[in-house]
Amino acid sequence: MKTIGMWIAVMTMGVSICWGQTLRRAEDYYQRGLARQERGDVEGAIADFSKAIEILPKYSSAYYSRGAAKKAKGDIEGAVADFSQAIELNPDIALPYYNRGFVFLEKQDFDRAIKDFDKALEIQPNLAIVYANRGDAKRAKGDVPGAMSDYSKVIEIEPHNADAYYNRGSLRQNTGDTDGSIADFSKVIEINPQYAEAYADRGLAYLSQGLDTEAQKDFDKYLELNNSMRNSLEQRIKYAKYLRDKKRKS
Repeated sequence: MKTIGMWIAVMTMGVSICWGQTLRRAEDYYQRGLARQERGDVEGAIADFSKAIEILPKYSSAYYSRGAAKKAKGDIEGAVADFSQAIELNPDIALPYYNRGFVFLEKQDFDRAIKDFDKALEIQPNLAIVYANRGDAKRAKGDVPGAMSDYSKVIEIEPHNADAYYNRGSLRQNTGDTDGSIADFSKVIEINPQYAEAYADRGLAYLSQGLDTEAQKDFDKYLELNNSMRNSLEQRIKYAKYLRDKKRKS
């Protein structure tokens, strides 16, 4: 009996050693894939992640990373398939849902994008980037209150996120909340004085209120930062004045 027990122990140890070696081999390929991806060698990264998956077929992180590499390569369907496999193997991680949702957003499949963003936030509620992209998807669908809420949530999590203030300001401007839009564009400029579009849009908001002097200062600053857009700005100003005059006559 002692001999049999020793034989079983040796066999068990041998299995453990083999399993440990398998894990290490898969991990080695995975880590090399990450290093290659970092250097911009997308093809090499995909090859290494694929080898890691070949060795360890349920390696969810390798599927996720290969999906990211495929997305960078432009293989959108392959990226979705890998993100989906990562989710199937480990459904409690937020990032695969976010990345798959982002692919759907780029494909203008807004309903599926929002569904994935919802799931990512259910798992990890304070991911500002997910709120920002869900806001973009809702905005594209015409859900202005939903988009506004998501941009506001980004600001709550990241008070110095200039893009979130700008996006919310644009929505406020489009819905006629001129004072709110000016407040948001001013915040953008406070955070990032080089944010050219915030000057242009705040200038247009000032113009709609008849504050031509303030508007011109913003237009001058916009052109200082982005002079190549002079013709486009002139057309926007012309249209804003037309709308203002039309409103005054009505």
